[in-house]
Amino acid sequence: MLTDLAEVAHKVKEIPPMPVVAVKVIELLGDPKMTFKKLSEVIAKDQAVSARILKMSNSSFYAPVRKINSLDQAIVLLGENTLKSLVLAFSLKGISRKFGLVEKMQWEDSMGCAIGARLVAKWYKSADPEEAFMAGLFRHIGRVVMNNIDSEKYQMVIEGVYNGEGTVSELEQSYFPFSHGEIGAAVLAEWNFPEMLIEVVRNHEEFTGEESEEPEYMRMAATVNLADQMCQRLGIGSRLPDHAVEIGECPGSRVLGVDAEQAEQLLEEFNSLFERDRDAFFG
Repeated sequence: MLTDLAEVAHKVKEIPPMPVVAVKVIELLGDPKMTFKKLSEVIAKDQAVSARILKMSNSSFYAPVRKINSLDQAIVLLGENTLKSLVLAFSLKGISRKFGLVEKMQWEDSMGCAIGARLVAKWYKSADPEEAFMAGLFRHIGRVVMNNIDSEKYQMVIEGVYNGEGTVSELEQSYFPFSHGEIGAAVLAEWNFPEMLIEVVRNHEEFTGEESEEPEYMRMAATVNLADQMCQRLGIGSRLPDHAVEIGECPGSRVLGVDAEQAEQLLEEFNSLFERDRDAFFG
C-alpha cells in the first residue's frame, strides 16, 4: 500500500508539505520536555492560526466554563490532541495557492465534515473524536491538490458533476491520473499519518459498509461517511443542499446502527452546532 502511494506522490509531484506551524506543533507534542509556554510561542507566530484557535476555544463547540482570553488558556482548555487537530485544520487553508469561491467551498466542506465526524464519534463512541475530526478534515484534501495542479480541469470536474455528466470519481478519471482519494492518501502518507486514517481517506468514496476484518477501520470509515452525508444533505461545501440524501440509509448509518429517527436528530444537532458556531469555524 505505501509503495503504491509513494508512486502516486512521485507522479503527481504536487504533494504539498505539511504546514510549518503544524510540523512544529507536532514535533513539540512528541517532545517529553514540551511545555504549554513553548506551544503557545510556536502557535503565536502564525497569527491567523492562533486567532482562530482562540476564537474556537470560546465557541459552544468546546463549551468553556469561562471566557478564554489568551492562547495559553486556550491550549490548557483544549488539550494536546484537540490542539493538534485544530492547528492542522486552521493551517490547512494555507495549502491552497489562491482562495476564491472554489477554495472557500473546499474549506467549508473540509471543516464541515471534520465537525460532523467529531460529533458522530462522540454520539456513538465510534472512534476517537479527534482522530475522526482529522479523518473528516482530510477526506477531500486530494481535491485541494487537484485544484492546485490544474484549476481549470478541476473546475470541469465540478461543473460536470453539477450538470449530471457523471460522478466525481468518473469525471476525475477523465482529467487526472489518480482519484482524489488516492492523492489524499498519498498526502497523508507523506505526512506520516497513521495507516488507518490513510486508508479511510483513500477509500471513502467507495465505502459500502461491507464487512471488514478491521472493526476499528470500519467504524472510523462509517463515522466519516455519515458526516459526509450530513454535509451533502445540508449543502455544506456545495452550491445547494441535496434533500434526496437519506441519512439513515447511508452505509455509515448501517454500520453504526443509526436508524432514521436517530439520523434526523443527529442531523438537527449538527446543523444547529454548525450554524451557531459558523463564525468560530470560518470567521
